[in-house]
Amino acid sequence: MEFLYTRQQMEGFKGYQSKVKIGNWSEDLELEAAKLKSYLMKKERGELKCTQAEDRFAHALQPAALNPRSNDGYVHFGDIIMLFNQATDGCLACDPQEPLQEGTFATTSTWYTEPCSRNTFQIVPWQGRGDKKDAMFDFRDDIVHFGQKIQIKVNPSLGANESVLASYPRTPTSFSRYSRNLEVVMQDKNNWNSVWEVQYLDPQFKMEMEGQAVPTNAPVALLHCGTHQHLASDVIKYRNDYGTEYEVFGKSFSEVVKGQLGVRERTMLGDCNRWCFVTAIPSEGGQE
Repeated sequence: MEFLYTRQQMEGFKGYQSKVKIGNWSEDLELEAAKLKSYLMKKERGELKCTQAEDRFAHALQPAALNPRSNDGYVHFGDIIMLFNQATDGCLACDPQEPLQEGTFATTSTWYTEPCSRNTFQIVPWQGRGDKKDAMFDFRDDIVHFGQKIQIKVNPSLGANESVLASYPRTPTSFSRYSRNLEVVMQDKNNWNSVWEVQYLDPQFKMEMEGQAVPTNAPVALLHCGTHQHLASDVIKYRNDYGTEYEVFGKSFSEVVKGQLGVRERTMLGDCNRWCFVTAIPSEGGQE
C-alpha cells in the first residue's frame, strides 16, 4: 500500500514544505495558494484582524476638542468635558467594543489623558421625573448646580448611540469585575439608572452648597440616584485592549463616625470618590 504522507507528517511533523517534493506536496502547494488568495482578498476588503484593530484604535483615540460654552469657570450643559479621578490620576473612559450585558459596555479609568473620543463626555440634564428635592430649586439657566440631576453621555464622535453612564444594584450576576462592587457601565437606555447628582465634596457643607453653580477643575462627588452610592475608581488593574487601566465602580468611601446632636463630625469622601470636571487642558505655558 502506497502512503501519500511520510511517517513524520502522519505524526504531526510540519517541517517539510511543498518545494521539498516529499509527501503530498501537490496538495500542500494548492493549499498555500488558496491561503495567499484568501489573505489578499481580506486585505483588500479590510477584513484582517490587524486592520480592524488599527481602525478601531484610530476611531476611539481620535483627538477631541473640549468645547465649553463659556469661560466663566462653571460647568454648563452641553459641554464636552473630561472626568478626572484623584485616586488614579486618570480620567473616565469607555470602550464600546467590550460589551458586558445587553445594551451595555465597559468603563474604566485610563492613564491616557489626552482628549479623545473615548475619554470625553457630554453633560446633559435629566428630563424625566425627579425626586422631592427637585421641587426646591427652579434652575432656568444652562449651568450645572450642586444637587441637580444630570446624565453623562458619550462623545457623539464615538458613535455609540448616545449611551449614558449608568450603574446597577449589586446582584449575584451583576457586579464589578475585580472589586465586586456596584457595576458602572455605559448603557443605551435612558432610565433612572443613568441619573447622577453632583454633590459638594465636604458633607458638612453639602446642604449649604445645594443650588450653587458647579466650578470646573474642582473636586466634586457624583451620587448615583438609583443606588445612593458614589461614583468611584481605585488603583485596581483592569486589563483590556488599551493596556492596563483602572476599574470604575460604585461605592462611597467615607469613615463611619458616630453622630452627636448639634455637632458636625462627618468626614469628607475618600480620594476614590473625588472627580473633577475638566473643560480645558492647560498648555505648556501654564495657561488654559
